[in-house]
Amino acid sequence: MNFKKHAFSKKIFLLASLLAAGFLLCPERIAAQDFSGLRLSDALSERVKKMGFSPEKKPLSPALFAEFPYNIETSFRAREENDWTFVLSMAQEDAWENEKFTRELFDYLRQAYLPCDVKVLFTACDRPRISGNENMSGSEIYCKGVEGAQNIAALVVNFGAKKNFVTPGSGKNISPYYLTRHLCDSLDKNSCSYQISGGTFLALYRLGALKNSARLSAFLSRNIPAVALTLVSGGGQDDQAEAGANAIKDFISGIEPEKCAEWSRHYIPLKFLSRRHWLTESGILFCVFVFTTIALFVLADFAFLFRKRSRRLAKIKTRALVSNYLIFVTAALLTASFFLGEYAALGFENLGVRNLMVLFVIKLYPAFFVVSLIYPLELFRHKTISTYLYEYIISTSSILNIFIWTSIDVSFFFLFALEYLVLTISRVFKKSAFLFGFMALFILPFLPLLYAILVYSSRQNAHDLVFCGLSGNVLLAFLLVPFNLLWLRVLARMNIKASTKRNLIVRYAAAGFCAIAFLTAASAITIHIMGRIFFKNVVLERRMARVEDAAENVMSTVSVYDSEYYGGIIRRVEINCSSEPERTEVYVNGSAANPVYFSAYETESIGRISKFLLPDKPPKKISLQYTPDSSDSEIVVMNYFLQDSGDRCRRESYSFEAAGGKISERRKIK
Repeated sequence: MNFKKHAFSKKIFLLASLLAAGFLLCPERIAAQDFSGLRLSDALSERVKKMGFSPEKKPLSPALFAEFPYNIETSFRAREENDWTFVLSMAQEDAWENEKFTRELFDYLRQAYLPCDVKVLFTACDRPRISGNENMSGSEIYCKGVEGAQNIAALVVNFGAKKNFVTPGSGKNISPYYLTRHLCDSLDKNSCSYQISGGTFLALYRLGALKNSARLSAFLSRNIPAVALTLVSGGGQDDQAEAGANAIKDFISGIEPEKCAEWSRHYIPLKFLSRRHWLTESGILFCVFVFTTIALFVLADFAFLFRKRSRRLAKIKTRALVSNYLIFVTAALLTASFFLGEYAALGFENLGVRNLMVLFVIKLYPAFFVVSLIYPLELFRHKTISTYLYEYIISTSSILNIFIWTSIDVSFFFLFALEYLVLTISRVFKKSAFLFGFMALFILPFLPLLYAILVYSSRQNAHDLVFCGLSGNVLLAFLLVPFNLLWLRVLARMNIKASTKRNLIVRYAAAGFCAIAFLTAASAITIHIMGRIFFKNVVLERRMARVEDAAENVMSTVSVYDSEYYGGIIRRVEINCSSEPERTEVYVNGSAANPVYFSAYETESIGRISKFLLPDKPPKKISLQYTPDSSDSEIVVMNYFLQDSGDRCRRESYSFEAAGGKISERRKIK
């Protein structure tokens, strides 16, 4: 019996020893999930040193009395003299969690023949858990420091997606054609599957309709050539992870730095028969030239004005030419109806409808009934209307759309050229059933555009497109003018075939019922397809923590006091927290402009309010010193603490009044 107890105790001791050894050998892996802020920066810097490299510490704040997270830079020299520097930027969280990737990358860069200097940048505070303070992220501060520098380009690498994504734009900017294509070619070469965010319509980035990548925007907004690559997370397939790593190596070793400076931003990626093709600016302009030439031959129908043999035909066509004003009347009515539809959509949103596609359809519905009133008014004016009138105006409106949207972005040319082709073919068909079919075909070219917006846009971007204001509604009106004129052509055909007014009313009612049923069915099918099939490709956004004001301040204390220094006043703000805060904000609201004369910390002034620029993840204790002006001021301090696994954020607020040489704390802000 004693022997069994001894054997059992021996097993327990052996198991505990193995666990302890594992903890001692791999402390970084076990504690990785707890690393953040300064501890993460220190641990990552130490890891790079153990690899045999010399990382440089780049502070995010010039603080003298507190330590904040910092960027880490590691430089690799080119084998030959070169003026270019290529930056490979990674968030510190990604670099820490993907140790194998970073280790292999560093070993490769140490031995590879590099065409230019390469700098690996590990940025801090690029993954905030609460919104705001984006200008103090590691990417923003680095790009601010190199703004205006020549001969620099970047690749922004992210991890954590279910699929590999190439992001060629952000913040109303598009990456240079050379960088995007070179990255895609490197991925194709290594058989690494990927998708291009934005699909075919990269112009949507320039219009601000697609999701913003803050790290990529930091480079592009300062005219630094850059492109972003998002790789699968560490739990992805090993072959795809290895293919992505090899693609980055090929991308760096094969880059031609001088071509990065060629800011060709109008290009279209096309995938055909498993191969990716690229349509550049020159190719797009060539297609525009060919289309314009063909369209001129089609529009040569203007020659009818000089023919004498068909006076009736000339009269009909002259009337059609004069009736082009209907395009602008229809656009004006559509714009007005869209404003009415926005109020209706807003009402449904307040009732709990959150599906943006449904809200968009609700916005468009009043337009159908408003435009339908045009035909009875025109019929009352002219007694009879030839279907040729609407056939001709439809072609004119589609050509007008080409010019309007191509002037916005040349890559929209193909979309509206296809619309023109569909509408031109529809002129051959006369029966109403065929015309309803062409109404469906009219929608078809816009489905890829709708797909790009819904899949690659954030909810806020898509919401802004639904409630788009005057300029957006005017553009949407011109886009839908041909569709509504096609409906008026159906009504004109009803009028020709009707023998009596009663028969005409019956036909109008039947056509209206069919049109409503068609629009409802088309909308339902589109919403279903987008929701069930396309949304499986959506890249989910990281949820920000919900900020809630604390009823009582229990996790932090703040003190403010003055001291004399050579006849002047030094004001000190002492902040002490029981746990590491996610963010600390300090504002000084003075009765005069610029209430802060001097401070070791950077400040940003807006009117009479000065804000101290502090990075996220500050230390538990901070001492802010500054020289105030002589006027009265209010000092506001806010400390943010993450709660419940990061889903909620507790905000503790303080307010102090400095007046007449006295500092007193106000009642807590709520």
